[in-house]
Amino acid sequence: MYIFEAEINNKRVKLYSNYPLKNAATALLRTLKAISEKTNIFSPTFALNYGWARFYLSKRTEKSSACYVVQTADYRNDPINLRTDDCSDALVVQNMQVDTNVRANVKKPEPTLYSDTILVLKEAINADDVYLNRAEPAKDGDSGWYFGLLNDEKEDQHEHDELVALKTSDLMKFRPEALRVLQMPVGTVAVFHKNTMTALVDKDNNQLDFTTEEDRKKYIEEKRATQMNENDTPAEKPEE
Repeated sequence: MYIFEAEINNKRVKLYSNYPLKNAATALLRTLKAISEKTNIFSPTFALNYGWARFYLSKRTEKSSACYVVQTADYRNDPINLRTDDCSDALVVQNMQVDTNVRANVKKPEPTLYSDTILVLKEAINADDVYLNRAEPAKDGDSGWYFGLLNDEKEDQHEHDELVALKTSDLMKFRPEALRVLQMPVGTVAVFHKNTMTALVDKDNNQLDFTTEEDRKKYIEEKRATQMNENDTPAEKPEE
């Protein structure tokens, strides 16, 4: 478990993650510090909507010293009622969405919360080839996203009982890669084969750039090679 710390208003704040997501963790802690200048973030009722996720602060005592631990909703189980000290999922989704927005050159991302609803065709949940399409949200709490079958011949003929409204956090259970596109604007269409995005287009059907599976594999290989080279570099002989 990785621990990231910051001092905010003379109080120690700690954030836990299973992954070394320093940039995402630092950005969140920096945001908390900025908000603390206008709001009492240490109030028991404080909650921060930050991108897709929601965060809280929990007061703890460690070795007779008080600190605050950043908590987030438990997206894998019951995000409405449960919280967790492990911020890994929230930080990973944050990085995924930022990467997608930057690669697609999105000037004004349209936020979607974990608690917002997404309309899902039940048949598409376990299908290999699916797509997401974002329309104008119908009401507050509606993301506007639709999750359906690719090349669906009955697309406009599905009965009400063939569809289900889920929370966007439910995507983590059956198509986690889809979480990366949730801040894309109305009109966006994203296509997936299993859990890999294969196409991304805007409302005018222009193809958008995105990080492919090949890009990720290349990045991982390059990072491993760099680490190996660093490990193979002989230590400098100390000066006598």
